[in-house]
Formats: sequence, C-alpha cells, structure tokens
Amino acid sequence: MQLLSRSLGAGVAVALLLATSALVATQSVARPLDTSAFGPDDDYHHGDNRSLWSRDRDTINGSALRNQTGSPTNALAATTDIPFNRPPKAIERRNRAQLDRLPGFQRDESVHPPGATLRDGTYIRDAYTEVFTTQPSTDARLTPERQPYYVASEGAMLATLDYRLRVPGNATTETERERWALASHNVTQIQLFVDGEREAKSSETRTPHLAYDLSDDRGLNHTLTVQANLSVALERTYTWCTNATGAGNCTAWAPEQTTTVTENLTVTDSRSVREYALDVFGFYARYPDGDLGLAMFKTAPWLGYSLPEGQVNGVWRFYSARDPSWDRLVTSTADDAATEHSPMHPLQVSAYPIETGPTASPADTVSILRVNGRQQRPPTLPRSVNLDVLERPYRTSYNLMTRFETPNRSVSDVTARGLVRGAHTDVDSRTFEEVPIHRSNLTLTVLNTTDRTATVHVSLRDEETGEPIETDHSGGYVRLAGERVQTGRDGTVTTTIDRPAGAIDARFEPTEWWLRQTAHVGDSDTVSVQGTVLGVVTSIYRAGVPVGLFLLAVFLIDRITGLAVWPPWRGL
Repeated sequence: MQLLSRSLGAGVAVALLLATSALVATQSVARPLDTSAFGPDDDYHHGDNRSLWSRDRDTINGSALRNQTGSPTNALAATTDIPFNRPPKAIERRNRAQLDRLPGFQRDESVHPPGATLRDGTYIRDAYTEVFTTQPSTDARLTPERQPYYVASEGAMLATLDYRLRVPGNATTETERERWALASHNVTQIQLFVDGEREAKSSETRTPHLAYDLSDDRGLNHTLTVQANLSVALERTYTWCTNATGAGNCTAWAPEQTTTVTENLTVTDSRSVREYALDVFGFYARYPDGDLGLAMFKTAPWLGYSLPEGQVNGVWRFYSARDPSWDRLVTSTADDAATEHSPMHPLQVSAYPIETGPTASPADTVSILRVNGRQQRPPTLPRSVNLDVLERPYRTSYNLMTRFETPNRSVSDVTARGLVRGAHTDVDSRTFEEVPIHRSNLTLTVLNTTDRTATVHVSLRDEETGEPIETDHSGGYVRLAGERVQTGRDGTVTTTIDRPAGAIDARFEPTEWWLRQTAHVGDSDTVSVQGTVLGVVTSIYRAGVPVGLFLLAVFLIDRITGLAVWPPWRGL
C-alpha cells in the first residue's frame, strides 16, 4: 500500500478499486455482511484511518468511492477490510480521545450504553460505571470456542460513569412547608481493583483512565474491576404552623430549620482478562559451518521471533473493529429513556489465524526444521468483517526448531514478538541450554566379495574427540546401500549385503540435535566393488588420467619452447 500511495494518486487508486469491484462483490457473496454495520459514508469514523474499521459495511458503489478523501488506503478500506501484520498502535491513542466524546453532565439525565448495569439510590438514580476498553489488548480468536482476551502486563483501563439526581419538589400544606435544594454532588473516589486488591485510583472524573501492572500478580487470569463512589448533598428547609385557626389558616410559623441530607452510592463494572506473558526457553546449537540452531519453547501464542538476518512468523494476522456494545447510547430521565447513535466508539484489536503453519523468511537463510504442536479448527469472524479466513485446520506450535545462517549472532540476539502490542521478549541466554554439534567421520571398507555378495565394514566416529558413535544409543542410523544398519558400542558394524553392480554408498543420519546432549552432523562414504568390469574400468580411469595429463604437459612444452621433446619416447 505504501508503494501504491507513492506511485498513484488517490483518483487513480480509486479507479483501480472500481475495476476490481467484481472481485469484492464475489467476496461479499461468499461472506454475507451485516447490513446494520456502519457504511463508508457514515460520519462516525471521525477522520480515522478507515483500515482500523473492519466492522463496517463495505461498498462497491462508484459514487461512494469517489467521495472518499485521504489516502488510497481509505478508499480500499471502503471496499473491503485490511489485515495487519502486527497490532496497530493508533488504536490506543484514538480510544483515549474517544472518551472526550461522552456527553456533558446533566443533573436530570444519565447517559449510558444499553448494556450498563444501573443502580438507584434515593437521590442518585440510574448510576453506573462501564469499562470502555482495556489496552493494549488483543482478542485472540484461537478456535471457535477458545478466544481469550489478552491484555498487556502493564496497561490501562478506560471507563465511563454517569448518573442523574432526583431532587424532591417543594411541598406546601396548610400546616407544613418544605423546600429542597441541591447543595453538591461529585464523584468522591474512583479505584481499580485486580482480583479484589486495589491497584490504582483516579481523580474525580466521569472518564477515568486507570493504569495497572500485573507483573507481580500470581497467575494469568484476572478480574479487573473499576469502582466509583458517588455522593450527593441536599438541603431541606422545613417549617410548621404553630398557630392554626379553625378555618384552616395559619397565623404563626415556627422558625425555618435547614438540614443537610446526604447519600452515597457505589457502582462497579468488571472485565475478565488473561495477562499476556510471553516467556521463551529451550536449546541452541552452533553448527560446524557457523549456522545457529534454535529449539524455541513458548508459553503463549506468539507472532514469531527474529534475528537481524531473518525471522520466523507464526500463523497470525490482526484486524481492528469497533465494539458494537457502544453503538448506541441511552439517555435516561425520570420519565423516559431515549436511544441515539453513540458519538464514541472504542476499537478493539483481534488476532486470527491466516496460515496453516509457521513460515520462515528469507527462505535461503532461515529454515524450519520441525514444528511440534497440534491441529486446531479455525475460528469464524463476525459477519461484518470481510477478510479471508482459513477453512481447514491449522497447526499451533508449542515449540519450533529452526536453523539460521548467521555465524555472527547468538541466542541473545533473538527477539520474540507477541500477539499484544508492545509485548516482546529479548531472549535471555540463561534460559537456553547449549547443545554442542560435532562433525562425524564415516569410513566404509569392502572386506571381501563374491559373485553375489559383498561384506563391508562401517566405522563411525566423532571427528573432534575420536570417540566411537553408537547409533543405536544416539537415536540415529547408518543408511547402507539403501538399508538401515546400526553401529555398536565400538562405532562399527560389519554386514554382508547383496553385491551391487557398481559402488556402495553409506551415510550417517544423526538424530535431531535438540534431542542429544552432544549432537553430530552427518557424513558419508562411497567405495567400489573390485573385480567387476566396472572395477577394471575404474582402475584404468584412475591410472589413465594422471598419465594423460603428463603427456599433455610434455606436448605443450614442446610446442611452446621448441625443445623437440615430443614425443617423449623419440630417443628410445
């Protein structure tokens, strides 16, 4: 998209989008969209980058596209939804700004989302507090049933609160007079609790921003609760008749007495979250050619890990969409409740699988050796999210084995990246155990042959230490003439095989290095079977090549120097 924006103007980009409308239409047919979602012409994006609005109604209407302003990205986002390779940071800044759109306080009205839990006191009515969002966070759509709400270890909860006040009316009878006046009202305290323990407090505001830190809490599953204490004070002025006539008239009244009536009310709202804590550990090795081997274990679904020379990516992509529970706001009064479109829309990042398994790049310097994990059913996305999804199971990985062509880097240079924005881990080499990898030395010898068989001897040793390699114990094997054989404790094996027409091949196939305390790389050897026509030809070839090269050298010397030494047998 950056390339598109550099090379094409917005008008040309829109023209290209119109040319691809048939494809978009086909995609829409394949995934019916929610007709109640916001359209690209709706004035609720507030000048946002439209790519952040995946839960909207896409269009292929030409006039609607021509009305799009800004970058070609916005025009494209009006026709379809755009995935991200990582969680976008702009969402958090935008959500903080959205809180300012909460309508101002009116003492006779309470403005709240439809799902808010309202509380009533005697004088404080329709009171509530509601979690607006928690960030950084990612709604991870792992399977149709398993979709944890991940939050960063350090983040913030944004909330709103409101209430209305009921001030009793003045009352006058023949013998009593009562007046009511509002003296004061305020939010006395706002607090954030983590699993019942107070974490933070905020100043008196209807849009609190409460920071938290979960890194010292035990466990990963938590309940974050925002609690607001509300207070109101009313002045009641009262007097009564001290001398009433029989006709119902009062000729004397007691001195007015003014008292203050107070009320306190507490409102709460909670959200269950799972702390996203990405820890990595495992094994590393240095191949004899300098390559770095990594066997990475992790504690949570991840985006992947990288070195300056390359990276390994998981199966995840991201999209951003509004929280539909804030699409409407209700204004409650003493007599009625009216619902209108909300001016404030929190956005939420979601992660979903798009690849069937991890991938490595660039492929010529990074390779995936093995993926250990399990197959999982892919999730479905909301009807109004127009993105490609997997239709077959994908493989999750609890550990990945890779090989990096990077002789100058170590395990300490690895960075693991998480599903929540800002969550990354610089690998600590103390959590990784080194596995040395040695070269191996395989030699193959033909002991004797018959017309039908050949008896061969295989010797396998550690090239660095000279110690024998027992394949049966190490988990590897030797492939001899296409068949598997095992070396014994002395690192050798002698066996008789069917005599081949030509050479005999043997190769040591070691087990995976991360399964051994000392690992090896493979080695091979090839010998010919003597006594056959091929053996005679081989002997002639081996003798003829050096003789031929000598004669060629004599010929060239004769022609260049004129010494008359050709042919070399002329003086015999």
